[in-house]
Amino acid sequence: MKNILRIARRQIHSILETRSTILLLVLVAALGIVSGLGARHHAVREAEARLEQQSLVERQWLEQPGRHPHRVIHYGFLLFREEAPLAFFDPGVSPWAGTALYLEGHRQNSASFGDARHATSAASFGRLTPAAVLGLLAPLLIIVAGFASVSGEREQGTLPLLLAQGATPGQIVAGKSLGIGAAAAAAALPVGLVTAAFMAFGGAEAPSWLRVGALVATYGAYLAGWVLVTVWISSRRKSSGAALAHLVALWVVLGVGAPRLAASVAAGLHPEPSRAELTAQVQAAERQVGESHNPDDPFFAALRDEYLTRYQVSSVEELPVNWRGLVSREGEAATSRIHEEHQLELLGVHQRQNRVIGWFGLLAPHLAMRDLSMSAAGTGPEAVEAFRAQAEAHRYDRIQRLNDLHIHQIHLENDRAQRLSREEWERFPEFRLEPPSLRQALADRPQALAGLGLWMLVPLLGLALGRERLSRVSEPASRKEPAA
Repeated sequence: MKNILRIARRQIHSILETRSTILLLVLVAALGIVSGLGARHHAVREAEARLEQQSLVERQWLEQPGRHPHRVIHYGFLLFREEAPLAFFDPGVSPWAGTALYLEGHRQNSASFGDARHATSAASFGRLTPAAVLGLLAPLLIIVAGFASVSGEREQGTLPLLLAQGATPGQIVAGKSLGIGAAAAAAALPVGLVTAAFMAFGGAEAPSWLRVGALVATYGAYLAGWVLVTVWISSRRKSSGAALAHLVALWVVLGVGAPRLAASVAAGLHPEPSRAELTAQVQAAERQVGESHNPDDPFFAALRDEYLTRYQVSSVEELPVNWRGLVSREGEAATSRIHEEHQLELLGVHQRQNRVIGWFGLLAPHLAMRDLSMSAAGTGPEAVEAFRAQAEAHRYDRIQRLNDLHIHQIHLENDRAQRLSREEWERFPEFRLEPPSLRQALADRPQALAGLGLWMLVPLLGLALGRERLSRVSEPASRKEPAA
């Protein structure tokens, strides 16, 4: 252990002697702090605006005058999606998911006013977040701090000296990894401190420590993988320049190219229908079940005969319940079922796309890390789907409550002229979102977990199998490394 610590101190000293590395470390740490403060400020401002608007909508709902229940169905209701407490750290898919959802009868709407879709040209490049700093910039720091960790010793002729002094290849690798990891931890620590401060003194809803722990584990494994890969490649190259070139190329491919390639392949294999196509499909299906605003429609004519037979009467005017309300309730049930079936088909397309990207995550750790980061922060696709599904259940319940009021408290005769008391609106329940659990979110991501595990396992195996190579006396630094 003493040899490992000595080599780690030697590596840290080497990092501190290089001004460019120190500058990059300070820059990454500063960007982590700035991104955390900026993202948190934006998240708090957005949360306050959504809460204010939701309170306004609920107050308008309660203060509306006495109305006919079917008019209230078309009056509609707005829901604003609440962001997860850790959305400032990793916004995930939230910027593309929309924030406001209009609930009304006979149809399902999509959430509107997503940040990315309504951003200015400057904001469309993406907001700097702690997740982006740790996911892209911290690996670059690790590369700069460690590309010459072993190859530099070989070039300077000090590697044989370390071996001669009793340091084993395993101790050299462990010490170098520990020293580079210390630099990475120094850069990531400010982000952790800022996040902890927001949890303790932020004043808003605090995220669970379990989710914070999952984020720490995710980024810890991801950055540890970069440390191991950096030492591994440095140990296999006689030239520090060659090690740096290989590592930067790997960073570009895995961090920049692979995510875009994966998204393109997923969209190509499982294309989703356009909004126009989806709307046309829904409208075609609705025409097959009739028009709920037309009681004489053939579909509802059969329903009318069923009710006339059930109550042993000869006309809808003799029914003990309001026929128009019955038509509205049955029509809502039919159209809601159609909309939900098409939404589930669209969800299936998205899930198949995500599985393709998940397979890419086995080779591209940045994808696996991002997937796990979103799930831990509560900003992944499953969180958006949970809001959509629960909002739709709330919409359906609210509409059918209004239809039941129409059926039982409004008489068919002179139907449209009647009103309900405004006290009825106070009996409607408020919307309460239940976000998906962390356990379920992680259980749905076996590929991402495996990808992050492979990211650490492969360089560990490479270093273990390369110990014999490292123990050999290095060649003179003047000899050039053979071309690949």
